[in-house]
Amino acid sequence: MSMRRDDPKQIEQMVRALKDRASEHREYIEGHETRTRLVLIDPLLRELGWDPEDPEVVQVEFKLKAGKIDYALMKDGEPVAVIEAKRLGTNFGSGVPHQVIKYIKDPECSNIRLVAFTNGDEWVICRESGDYEDERVKISADQPFETAYHFVDCLSASRFEPEPTRSDDRGVIRTVLQVQSPVTPLPEADWKQKPSLLRFEDGSKRVVNSWARVYLETCRYVVYDGLVQPDDYPVVLAKVHQVKRCAMNTSKVHPNGNDFTDPREVSEGVWLENDLGSNKAIKDYSVRMLRKFGIDPGSVQIEYATITIDSSKPPPMPLNKGRAR
Repeated sequence: MSMRRDDPKQIEQMVRALKDRASEHREYIEGHETRTRLVLIDPLLRELGWDPEDPEVVQVEFKLKAGKIDYALMKDGEPVAVIEAKRLGTNFGSGVPHQVIKYIKDPECSNIRLVAFTNGDEWVICRESGDYEDERVKISADQPFETAYHFVDCLSASRFEPEPTRSDDRGVIRTVLQVQSPVTPLPEADWKQKPSLLRFEDGSKRVVNSWARVYLETCRYVVYDGLVQPDDYPVVLAKVHQVKRCAMNTSKVHPNGNDFTDPREVSEGVWLENDLGSNKAIKDYSVRMLRKFGIDPGSVQIEYATITIDSSKPPPMPLNKGRAR
């Protein structure tokens, strides 16, 4: 069975270790696919919940009509993601690798939700069949937490868990349809609805499950994109009762000396005050944060949580006719 690993901080430790390992042993690893897999790829998959030594979880040299794939990540006997491994030092270029499209079009890939190519350092990840847009993650980059978050978001084994079978207390199996809401520009988003995906102007995406997470990921975006300079801290977005309301700071303290009520770590050494009260206020602060650092909030889009509709009807209850008189 696969392990569940969802904590980016835990994966960040692995990312840092792999970065050091690739640098220290580059001469040994570079140019060798087997060594790249054993030293850099297998440990990361294992940490994300995919055990390369368990054929029920990972099958290597998996045969498809389009050819052999190095790793097939399995759920219930079917591949749900495939990974092609290359030697450390392989250059993927700027376009989507041709093999990505080949694998996505393979008729045996109908259940595959992710195709990835990696040289142990750079990962080119394409999600969902038919979507040729790629996300690129690099272990050697200087943002290990951001890299770890991408791995958890894309490749954590728990992301591929099937929907549980639903039944009522009489054992009646129900069919559940899922209807995806259209994307909405952040300023026009309905804070009463639950968000599920945040899309930024550069095409990057963040999985979110609350408006507090929208705010956190918005702050991470402006920090990781290099828009926030050291002199910008503390970042103040408003005043409450004539007191400056600190949004981000390099310590968990407001400008008036009060401690943050609900601090969240944006990146190493940067903290967010997450205690904003209502979802409406959280959405407003997300918009202000983007504007403060020169990003049009209308270019950032929200996708709401999937709406589930029970399309089946239970059998009619038997009529209670009572006793005949």
